[in-house]
Amino acid sequence: MPVRVYIPTPYRQYTAKNAHVEAEAASVGDLLRALADRFPGLGERILGADGKLPGHLNVYVNQVEARSLQAEATPLAAGDEVALIPAMAGGGEGGPGDAAAHAANGAAPRRPILTRDQLERYSRHIRLDEVGLMGQRKLLDSRVLIIGAGALGSGAAVYLAAAGVGTIGIVDGDRVDVSNLHRQILHFTHDVGRPKVQSARRHLEDINPEVRVQAHPQWLTSDNAMRIIADYDLVVNGSDNFPTRYLVNDACVLLGKPLVDASILKWEGQATVFLPGRGCYRCLFPAPPPPGSVPSCAEGGIIGALAGHMSTLQAIEAVKVLLGVGDPLSGRLVLFDALAGEYQQLRWKRNPECPICGDHPTIHGLIDYEGFCGVPGPSGEDGHGDTAEAAGAFGLSPREAYERAQRGALLVDVREPGEYGRVRIPGAELVPVGSLVRAREQMDRDQEMIFVCRIGERSALAVELLRREGFAKVYNLEGGLVGWLNERLPVEEVEEVTGR
Repeated sequence: MPVRVYIPTPYRQYTAKNAHVEAEAASVGDLLRALADRFPGLGERILGADGKLPGHLNVYVNQVEARSLQAEATPLAAGDEVALIPAMAGGGEGGPGDAAAHAANGAAPRRPILTRDQLERYSRHIRLDEVGLMGQRKLLDSRVLIIGAGALGSGAAVYLAAAGVGTIGIVDGDRVDVSNLHRQILHFTHDVGRPKVQSARRHLEDINPEVRVQAHPQWLTSDNAMRIIADYDLVVNGSDNFPTRYLVNDACVLLGKPLVDASILKWEGQATVFLPGRGCYRCLFPAPPPPGSVPSCAEGGIIGALAGHMSTLQAIEAVKVLLGVGDPLSGRLVLFDALAGEYQQLRWKRNPECPICGDHPTIHGLIDYEGFCGVPGPSGEDGHGDTAEAAGAFGLSPREAYERAQRGALLVDVREPGEYGRVRIPGAELVPVGSLVRAREQMDRDQEMIFVCRIGERSALAVELLRREGFAKVYNLEGGLVGWLNERLPVEEVEEVTGR
């Protein structure tokens, strides 16, 4: 069995654009010489004047750099994975006359494919074999819908606008909050209080005046999703809640639209692409997790730059799908652990039994996604409203909650057992939010109850669920346990939680 060699982008012009080739070689040096003999023009780039490994090129054998092994003498065995990684500068400007050269090559006699200004603006795109004049024209004629002008939607929108995607639609019913600004780069401090779609439009039009931004200042629902999504070529999902994720997926499947998906939490991100006929979000995750078992960014936290990292990956995937080039992440799930600096890539397949994209679908229209996921209706950031805000009318400050507890109100902690075991409010009963639906049957509807979690989000969800079920005396501890600690109210088994 030969070794498999990864060929980087700058060298693919010599390997007939192949990203991988196979070769027989007993050592790294033998491999480099074999490749030089096989592919004219490649040799001077992968071999120095002395015939050895040049300083600008690293060779990795099974992910270990060859110089840390035996350099050119590093032995190779059948099935080894070898990668050629040259130094790349990137990010700089070309020499004089770049734009003029492209303009000279780009204009048609009567109706140019691109204007002179477009030739200059997109000159670095046009140089790419996979884009060229016609590819850039295709981007300018494309229509992309972004769900949510929040963390993921921000980065994706910025780079798609800069890339020249002609029409960008943004669906979001939220307003800019100061807590958004550490990760949602579409918005600035002076935008606080404005509808997100307004600040997003201004920002994107400042980046590229040619882009037409269509604002949809509303939450995506089963009533409007088909109408809104039908008008676009591709959807980028920037939502942060499960009802919207399943809603967007189902609408895209029913309309035959490609969907570029990503999600982020704390220091971790996921990304994949769903192409018509090749599987969908339900194939990957057939059912949502129990309500409250997976924290949102507001509850669990998020490192801001991770949003940029994953959202620009979404933009890259969207451009590939629009142009029909490369190998999109369809059937592959990329996992990024930012804290460890590690990537993983996992394979997934279309499920023939999938209820919406399978061989015998049972879902033929949009459903009640809040009911399907077991959560309240539209009310979060990044595409679905803020549950804590919706429950604000039933919130109590830590001092108010403490005083009511002293008068007999029951404290109910909806965190997970591990969290509850580290630090808790004295007398608080543990009822994890995921088991609340079952536990409500044993609850006394006449008992005043105050629900507690870490920062008040899961408990707000619990309060809204129970209020819908007719519990009139349930309240949310605003700010959660963190707010309680900040007021120096009593706790048991205290550990350092403010950094968790």
